[in-house]
Amino acid sequence: MVKTRRLARRGRWTWTLLLALGLVAPTSGCKKSGDSTPPETADAGEPGGQDDEEGELEELEEDPYLNPSNFITVVEGKMDEIDACYAETAGKEAEQPTGRVKATVVIDRDGVVKDVTYDDQRSDLKHDGLYACIKEKVMTWQFPTSLGELDQPMPYTFKF
Repeated sequence: MVKTRRLARRGRWTWTLLLALGLVAPTSGCKKSGDSTPPETADAGEPGGQDDEEGELEELEEDPYLNPSNFITVVEGKMDEIDACYAETAGKEAEQPTGRVKATVVIDRDGVVKDVTYDDQRSDLKHDGLYACIKEKVMTWQFPTSLGELDQPMPYTFKF
């Protein structure tokens, strides 16, 4: 909504600038009408100047190549597997530990996972069984292809 208003204001400023430069002739004379409210400007949504019925702007096309956004989408779609890892390992302990596991997933140009590493210094949940289970699951996941020739390291923090 704010973006739409900005675009509408930008349109008014463009016409004001063009009028000031004399590039566009005004369509009305010097007569002042009884109504002093400015005319409504078109919104930047659909061609008729209207947004869709829900007031949302059209969605952008999703990038088909590996990027942080679609990496996170894949990981979040597989969180049930990660939750199962926790339940099978650290979750079985009497005092179930909680915290973060900072991981880096290395993905090749074809979207295949080559390695999963952990940052023990930045992780506050350290559990070898959990690490092994997460790695086993993540190694089977498929990600979008990459534009580059090099492997892509993608960091992610699992929270338990």
